[in-house]
Amino acid sequence: MNEEIEKKIREAADLIKADGRYGKLQASLEEYERCEELNEMVKEYNTEQDLIISKVGDDEGRAVVQARIEELFEKITAHPVYIEYIRAKGEFEKLMNDVYGQLQYAVTGQRPCTHDCSTCGGCG
Repeated sequence: MNEEIEKKIREAADLIKADGRYGKLQASLEEYERCEELNEMVKEYNTEQDLIISKVGDDEGRAVVQARIEELFEKITAHPVYIEYIRAKGEFEKLMNDVYGQLQYAVTGQRPCTHDCSTCGGCG
């Protein structure tokens, strides 16, 4: 890759970082990492996942561990900090997919497939 391409990529990256979605993602990630309650649940969830492996052949013990895993999963995914992180991450991923699509179009003249044939002439 030549220096001019690298320069343009850095310029594009600066524009992406200036977009509010990047800032929201960073802020929600920091909040996620600081949230002790959520991190304790995630830590326990991971420990329980490891524990279930050790319960091979112990159907009753496995069922107890699986029930706890499901309970933790529900609590984690319902936690407001987790919900905000996932929302911000999804918005930023959409931005990045749009950027990749525009880059592909600029280079090849072809838009990426949206799997919605109304957006183009169809496949083929």
